[in-house]
Amino acid sequence: MRRLPIVVLAAMLGAALLVATSAFGTALPRPETWVDGERFAGVVTPATFDPANRNFDELYMCTDGTTFKDGVPLISESGPGDQDYNGGRWHLNVSTNCDATADSVEDLDLSAFTSTSTYFECPLLPRRGNG
Repeated sequence: MRRLPIVVLAAMLGAALLVATSAFGTALPRPETWVDGERFAGVVTPATFDPANRNFDELYMCTDGTTFKDGVPLISESGPGDQDYNGGRWHLNVSTNCDATADSVEDLDLSAFTSTSTYFECPLLPRRGNG
């Protein structure tokens, strides 16, 4: 007799988790990015925008499995606090020849990067303990 409420409770909990997963979907990617030697976290958000408006910043990534300093996969030309920062609207540039010690655009050989047709939105969030 006592077993029935436990089974019902478990079924209700399972249904609630299924609804929560459906409502919120999967977790959004949170890539890290170097900006002038400062490390930021990011949140990739579903968004589209017209790249012809040119309101975006350049973002650099390695495509051969290597990363930049401390395993961070991205470097940006600007970030929060920079006058020309566009709020996390990006144009992606890729290379198979990256410097694993780089943590700013000034450290990169920009001629080694190829422009892509990928534009996306990903606001940058300061990480605690940067310094």
